[in-house]
Amino acid sequence: MPLHDAEAIVLRHYTLAEADRIVVLFTREQGKVRAVGAGARKTNSRLSAALEPLSHLRLQLYGKEGSELLRIRQCELLHSYLGKDPSPERLCALSYFAEAISEFIQENNPAPLLFRLLLALMDVVEKRGINEALVRYFELWLLKLNGLLPDYRYCSACGRCVKGNGFFASGDSGRGLCDHCAQGRGLPICAAAGDLILEMIKLPPAEFGSRSLTGSVGRDLEKLMQRLLLHNLEKHLKAYTGLKEVFRNG
Repeated sequence: MPLHDAEAIVLRHYTLAEADRIVVLFTREQGKVRAVGAGARKTNSRLSAALEPLSHLRLQLYGKEGSELLRIRQCELLHSYLGKDPSPERLCALSYFAEAISEFIQENNPAPLLFRLLLALMDVVEKRGINEALVRYFELWLLKLNGLLPDYRYCSACGRCVKGNGFFASGDSGRGLCDHCAQGRGLPICAAAGDLILEMIKLPPAEFGSRSLTGSVGRDLEKLMQRLLLHNLEKHLKAYTGLKEVFRNG
């Protein structure tokens, strides 16, 4: 059975038998894979702490060619982004990131840019905390790196430039439309929100995360990103409900 060296982030885990655990890993080299951590549920196991969600690992995986379930041979914990006592904000935000990525990426399909994005965002959240600007940044880049973010600089119907004017997001796919082509239909996105979308594409997460999204700008961006996610996934992400509640009560 061939060995594979991998760098990975744990997206989730669940029980297998009495002492073992199955983990869903987002690896830099192979994309999403599933692996068995033998004895990981035992309190004295070295794997127990390492295989917690949102842990950054270096490990060795092995399994038969084409196997859907690999096994973990060695595992080194590089960093735990949840830590021992995470705040509700960090727990909900990182859980949302993990669920969204797990839904978007395919088994054994490398996504190194998305892997780098997740690590960068987790670093920012750990150092500065989480806010709605970082959540919107994550959603936008998740869509963009999967080729699912429309070009909101121009009307998708007539090609007219809408930068600085705002636009309407069509109800079916979220494509941007100018006033004339939309004729009042679709989700209206104000000019300031449209400008921030273009800024998110240019700025690193730490810089954009220093912004405060308030009022209509924040609401427009949230509605747009959630509409695009729902359109492409055809379902709501469960972790987002908890994250919204935390922001509402914060």
